[in-house]
Amino acid sequence: MTKVSSKSDLQVRLARKLLQLVADGEVKSGDHLREVELSERFAVSRTPIRATLTLLEEFGALEKRANKGFFVTLNASSAVKIIAELPREDDEKIKEQIAMAWFNGALPSAVSEGEVRNRFNLGKMTASRVLVSLADDGIVSRMPGYGWQFEPTLNSASAHDESYDFRLIIEPASILASEFNFDPIKAASLRKRHEQILKRQKKSSLAEIIRLDEEFHEFLAKCSKNRFVSQAVIHQNRLRRLMEHQSLIDTGRLKDSCLEHIEILNHLEADDREKAAVTMQQHLQKAKESGPTFRN
Repeated sequence: MTKVSSKSDLQVRLARKLLQLVADGEVKSGDHLREVELSERFAVSRTPIRATLTLLEEFGALEKRANKGFFVTLNASSAVKIIAELPREDDEKIKEQIAMAWFNGALPSAVSEGEVRNRFNLGKMTASRVLVSLADDGIVSRMPGYGWQFEPTLNSASAHDESYDFRLIIEPASILASEFNFDPIKAASLRKRHEQILKRQKKSSLAEIIRLDEEFHEFLAKCSKNRFVSQAVIHQNRLRRLMEHQSLIDTGRLKDSCLEHIEILNHLEADDREKAAVTMQQHLQKAKESGPTFRN
């Protein structure tokens, strides 16, 4: 495995996004990657893009040709494997530490930025950036002044159940929506990634598994062609991200969850949306019942 410890969080994040395009089939082996286009797509300057392309060349994902630039050299399944090898960004590790400390009762419901900096040994800019990112995920909200408040929806049994009850209402129904339009190409990519997770199981990172779970549900929401359904599912994914860490570890639902996702895709590929909706309802009910243990 290529050493990437010296690479910036931004380079790792961009590498993951670019590889995901290959995994999803949007970018294919042999495609020419142009710095200007990638810079516009990811809203960053060409300097980190160039560094990211060089990083991916070290992984064997790209080939640099003299006077021509970088070309993709791997297929979708190989891209998924390299995604699994990429390190997690430092900010993501810090976010999880903070969220887990709150989940386990080691942090009060309201904290100042200074308290977060001292407890987790962070610099001012890092603490501010991480707290803003946690707010984007719906885990904290800003209070007047310099304080931050953890959202109560994160770690209560009643809120967990209400979240799944809400999803039980909208997700099966979205599959039956009149405008629902199944994307077989994206579905094939998701199926392949689920099958690879099942083969690797313990070798897969938890972050990778949770990311795939989120993408699956957001994909079906997007197929509904209803912007409000898509927004709701994305928001629920953000709120449940920490709880899913707990439930997937505690209940060993990894295999069953992947198989249930594949079964839903099977029904949709057979153009049987009614069975897909029923299977989605059963899937969400099982996930609700296997939720994490909450502190009192």
